Amino acid sequence: MMRALIFSALAVLCLGAHCRPIDSCVRGATRCSSNTAEICDADGSYHELADCDDVSERSGAPFVCAYVDETTEDGHLTGHTCVPASEADAAAGGGR
Repeated sequence: MMRALIFSALAVLCLGAHCRPIDSCVRGATRCSSNTAEICDADGSYHELADCDDVSERSGAPFVCAYVDETTEDGHLTGHTCVPASEADAAAGGGR
């Protein structure tokens, strides 16, 4: 009896540890949260795609999270990602 009770308690704890709030986002959707680009996964939750502060530190240049909508030779790209701060300023009209 005691063994079954302990097993049940462990099962509840393990299942509860994996539960997290669902953001109700569409799979593949992106957003900026502070200076971090996030992407929505199949369970409807956002997860870190890129930490722009970390990108800045590693590259030695300032990067910010911003929305990108551009066409390249690989196709049309849209979404949030880390971009050089100077490009984000220019896109917002600050580079004129």
